[in-house]
Order: sequence, then structure tokens, then C-alpha cells
Amino acid sequence: MKSSRTEELLRWDREHIMHGRWPIGENNGIVTEQSHGIYIRDTEGKEYIDGASQLLCVNLGYGQTEIIDAINDELARTQYAMLFHGFSNVAIVECGRKLGELVPPGLDHFSFTAGGSESTDSAIKLARFYWHTRGSSKYKVISLYDSYHGITSAALTATGSGKGAYENGLGSQMPGFIHVPSFYCYRCTLGLEYPNCGIRCARYIADVIEKEGPENIAAFMAEPVLGVGGMIAPPPEYWPMVREICTKYDVLLIADEVMTGFGRTGKVFAIENWGITPDIMAMAKGITSAYLPFGAVAFNTEIWETVKGRDFVAYTYSGHPVCAAAATKAMEIYVRDKIAENAAGMGKYALERLKREFEPLPHVGGVNGLGLMLGIEIVADKSSKKPFELSLKVMQGIQDRALEKGLFVRVAGIGGTPSDRVVFAPPLTVTTGEIDTALDILYPVIAGISTK
Repeated sequence: MKSSRTEELLRWDREHIMHGRWPIGENNGIVTEQSHGIYIRDTEGKEYIDGASQLLCVNLGYGQTEIIDAINDELARTQYAMLFHGFSNVAIVECGRKLGELVPPGLDHFSFTAGGSESTDSAIKLARFYWHTRGSSKYKVISLYDSYHGITSAALTATGSGKGAYENGLGSQMPGFIHVPSFYCYRCTLGLEYPNCGIRCARYIADVIEKEGPENIAAFMAEPVLGVGGMIAPPPEYWPMVREICTKYDVLLIADEVMTGFGRTGKVFAIENWGITPDIMAMAKGITSAYLPFGAVAFNTEIWETVKGRDFVAYTYSGHPVCAAAATKAMEIYVRDKIAENAAGMGKYALERLKREFEPLPHVGGVNGLGLMLGIEIVADKSSKKPFELSLKVMQGIQDRALEKGLFVRVAGIGGTPSDRVVFAPPLTVTTGEIDTALDILYPVIAGISTK
């Protein structure tokens, strides 16, 4: 029995507020009110372990007073400052300098946004603008099935995951986008098996470039690790091969680090795990640990020198000084507290336990991921890899039962997305004890999956 206060909040919510990826006019019955560390508390006083950093964005956990103080200090100084008409502000310059210390070498030019969808959209615009400035007709963008890049028109069209779910009722999307098979080895679209596949999914990109004509392909964009697709890490050969292909055909490589950036995979940026550098990199989420909406696009000197002196697009909130101050402080914490290193160590610890205890379960097809970006494959039949029918709502049931026990985990597989995976991606400040508590809750939930 919920309190009258909670019931009233839920009623008003149902009648007035739209939620992301949830039936309009409904909610899940939980109203959050407070948070600390890796915990979220609702209006009934119940606490939940945040096993997914909500939307894989609260990388530093809750209650980071240094970020809160930086926000309040900047808010007292400068409530808003635009980046239009040549104006700059102290906070965004300081933020850019700090970001320049963290990005891969050579990516030290920036465009700022208010979030991930804006960042990926801006990255696409920048790629096309670069080629237009050079007098080229290149405009097509290649991206992956099973990918997610955001919900602006261009970002949504580039998204390859759950096309029916994300585009339902929106009509036809933008032209100039091509999707190719992803590196989802467990369910290879090409019907092959790693490592005897020759990394065909990477070579497929070259085939598409050849067929479409290199003179028409502006960029290839992908997440270094598939996020919404289920925390799917590629085979080690994939990204070096993709970099080589993009260079060979003079195609810009865009890394979508919105979800994977700022320590999530055990490196500051996930692409560093394979020792390559993209031409353009989109980021958001962890840049402020989600304390305020903010994002950025980093790009190389070749692009900068080509477009220098031209006008480009920006947003009202591009370079917002208060958000920039939050980002600068968050980046200082990432470095000082060795957050990426902790994510690597805690990710290894969690993965080992997941493989040891969860993988033998009858409805677990496998466990993989990178850093604290881990996914558990749920199957109806282990030998055939057959997934559960969506109508059974097995994945929603897992999420609901975990919540009842005090753990929030995300699941991939609701609404027609291509995989049935439980996501484990807690804040990067997590400890071994907190991981154990979370997995102690999750184990009986997954062990108790029934086919009936």
C-alpha cells in the first residue's frame, strides 16, 4: 500500500507526463526522490542499487559534492552564456582544455552540445560539412544494425537497433544512411562463428563502400561497444580492421562514445582499448556524470583546418557555462580518482563472477562485455540459442523482479530490440562488496526464469 503522496504523484504523472520507451499514460509505480553513492531512494523510502547507472550515464555515482559545488559556484557567476556571434566564456574554455587532455591525441577541436543525440547528430553534420567544404559529394553514412545513436532525425536514422520500436509511427526516415551487420558474434547476422569468420562483419563494410562507391560515403559511425544493443564488445581484430578500411577508402570514422566514454570500459574512451584514433568522436552522458545535460564532439586537425573560417551549426545550450563547469569538475575526478582503472578492476571482478555462477544457468547463453559494461544473454534454449518469445515478457519480468528485491538493471529485448540481454553497468565508483550485493540479488531472479 503506497502513501497518499506517492499515489497522487503517480496519478498526475500518468495523466500528464510522457516517458521514454514506456506506454504513454502509464508508469512503473516508482517515484524517485533521493540518491547517494550507488543507491536510489523512492518516495516510500525504499532503496535500490543502481545496477545500470540509470541510462549508463551516472558514472561517478550520486552525491559528488565537488560537482554540485562547481555547479553552484558557476551558477552564481554566470547563469547563461551563448557560443553564438563569436562569444566565448571562461567555463567552456576551461572545459575544452581539460577535455583536450583526455581525448585521444589529435582530437583537440570541439563542438559542444546539450546531450548525446545532439552530439551524434552534430558528428554526422560535421562529416558531411567537411566533405562539402572540400568540394566532394560524399554524403552517405554507414552504421550498424544493433546500434543506437539517439533520437534526433539523423541519429535515429543511423540507429540500427529495434527499428520497428524506435521508428513506430514516425514515418520514413532520412535518406543517405546504410546499415551493415554488427559484431554481435553470439547471433551473427552472417551465420558465421568467431574466430573462423575472418571478421567478415568488418570486411562487409569494405564491400558496401565498393558497391555504393567510395565517392559517395562520407563516414562510418559505430559505438565501440554496443550499448542499447546489449553491452556487446567486438572481437579484438574488429576496430583495427575498420580503421584500416576507412583510411583506405577515405571515409571518416566516427566513434559514438556517448555511452562508452569517460571510463565505462576501463579506458577513458573505449576506442583506446584497440589503440586506434577516430576522425570524429561524439560524447555526452558521463562527461558530467549526468549531473547536468551536456555533450561534445571532438574532431581532428585535418577537419578543423578544412572548415576553418566557415560557419557551422550550434544549439542554444551549446557551451552552457554551468554545464561546462560540471563537466570540468567531473573530468578532474575521473583523473584524480583513477575512475577508469577502478572500472577495469571492478569489471573484471564482476565478469569473473558472472561467468562462474551465472553462465552455467539453463537460460543463460553467455556473459560478455568490457569494463563495467556487461551483458547476460538470456535464452529459452541454450543449445539452439533460441530466444524467448516477446509475448512472454521474460525480460520485463526479470527487470520487475529485480526491482522488487531492490536492484535496478536494464534489459535489452523489450519492444522488438534484437537481443535478450540483462545489462549490468553500475556507477564506476562501485566496490566489490556492492557488486556482490547486487549479484546476490540478481542470481535468484535469473535462476528462477521459467518457460511456463
